[in-house]
Amino acid sequence: MKIKIQKNLANLITLTRILGVTLIFWVTPYKTNFWQLIAVSIFVLICTTDFLDGWVARKLNIVTNLGKILDPLADKILVLIFLPLLEMQVITSFPVFIILARELAIMALRIASAKDGTIIEAKLSGKIKTAITLPVCALLFARVPVTEVSNLPLILTPLNELRRFIFMWPSWVFNTLIWFTVLITVWSFLDYFGNFMWQKFVRKTGGDEKKAKRLLFAIIPNTFTTLNLICGISAVFLAWIGFYHFAVLLVILGILFDAVDGSLARKLDAVSKFGAKLDSKADFVSFGIAPSIIIYKILSETNGIPLFWGIFLALTYYGAIQYRLSRFDKGGHSPYFEGLPSPIGASLVLIAAVSNLLSSVVFFVPILILVEILMISRIPYAHFEIASKKTFFKFLKIPLIIVLLLTIFNLLKVDYVRYIYIYEILFALICLYVLTPVFSYFVPTEKK
Repeated sequence: MKIKIQKNLANLITLTRILGVTLIFWVTPYKTNFWQLIAVSIFVLICTTDFLDGWVARKLNIVTNLGKILDPLADKILVLIFLPLLEMQVITSFPVFIILARELAIMALRIASAKDGTIIEAKLSGKIKTAITLPVCALLFARVPVTEVSNLPLILTPLNELRRFIFMWPSWVFNTLIWFTVLITVWSFLDYFGNFMWQKFVRKTGGDEKKAKRLLFAIIPNTFTTLNLICGISAVFLAWIGFYHFAVLLVILGILFDAVDGSLARKLDAVSKFGAKLDSKADFVSFGIAPSIIIYKILSETNGIPLFWGIFLALTYYGAIQYRLSRFDKGGHSPYFEGLPSPIGASLVLIAAVSNLLSSVVFFVPILILVEILMISRIPYAHFEIASKKTFFKFLKIPLIIVLLLTIFNLLKVDYVRYIYIYEILFALICLYVLTPVFSYFVPTEKK
């Protein structure tokens, strides 16, 4: 009998956790400080069992199949402790939904993984989530206001003083703790989900992790290229129906994605013909078709500009982009571009198009023509990775990032930046790159 109890000691500890949660549901909601302290004490005890049962099982080498089922079941039941906290109105429903949804999702992942013959092991993120969630729950139990204060046994007096101290904490402290718990919960789910998807991916590639990594490295830059393409297609649609600011915003996002995909492909050694073709198509849509439609629509709505000239200037820009991208495809990647890069050309034209000052025909048409000439020219422009290493551009990085963020806010019609000349400032910063060939410091002496 003694041996049997010893063998199931860890399981008995786990069962006390389930029983403790049941007791808390029974004593809540409470109205007196006595039952509040009882609930907090029970919760602290069952939290210790969450760490104790696993330690005992490993220490005595009594890991059983029943324990493998009971422990995760008890953990899921323990998370239900948020329901009485929700009932007592010390936490809102949305954080509770996120936390409970995570538990159900992890359970579903474990079942799906078990069907495939693999097991999702406990992750560090899950342990951190538990280590943060349980103390936050204890603090929330102490946070519940009580309507009746009764005489307490001497043994509960120190705990009552601690309860009163916690109750005096400002609301923002508890809100911060709750949302930090939610953040850790989401991170934990993404960690488990990523591990599940990785195992599934490895199985589909024949169980060869090296091969799976190479395929994954190829997917990552192509994902950013696809996002660029999606931005371009969406910008075409929005430009055609007259939402120019949102179309310009999407093209700018496409430029950011375009800046990432090539760099990632080279760093991950994932350069491929498919990726190069996809990148070319995405650039053609985002920096060619979308800006051409915006040029046509804006000029056709401008007083004093015949429709013919709007169509003509849009087509000339389209032709310049087509020529520029075709020449780039033939030449491939090199330290220096021949002619102004298409993302820079598109950004200059589109920023000018939405600027109150530069959108005037007097400025916009010359800017458009000059950009087209620079793109089809053979003037050498340093690749962004090279240019960013120059001392001058290192100092411009932070101002450029700030202005770019303000531009995005401006395109989203955020009130507090709408009357700042942010478009013109960004235009001027980009022009500094356009002017680099003028300075001998940036002009290569020999084409590589």
